Amino acid sequence: MTEEFETEIVIGLSDEEKDDLEKMIKAFRKEQLDELPVSAIKDVLKQIQLTRANLAQFGDMLLKFDVKIKSFYEIIYLCCKKDEILNQRIDAIIEIIKGRGNL
Repeated sequence: MTEEFETEIVIGLSDEEKDDLEKMIKAFRKEQLDELPVSAIKDVLKQIQLTRANLAQFGDMLLKFDVKIKSFYEIIYLCCKKDEILNQRIDAIIEIIKGRGNL
């Protein structure tokens, strides 16, 4: 089912006035159709630019976060290694003390 706009105006106007009015309506509709895609394209481009800016900002934040996480990981790794070495030393001291007790 198609929609058709009724362009015939049924009021007390002369034929010339009706023609002028119909031309004005058609011109107005054409302007609206011509302007719609351009404004829509501008809105889409604006959204793309904002998205690009946000993406760049989030990328920078992610890289900074990654550097901090890497540093944190290295600190945790070194702490674990230090704990292992200290545990080995404590175990060695305990074995020495137990050995002396047997003497």
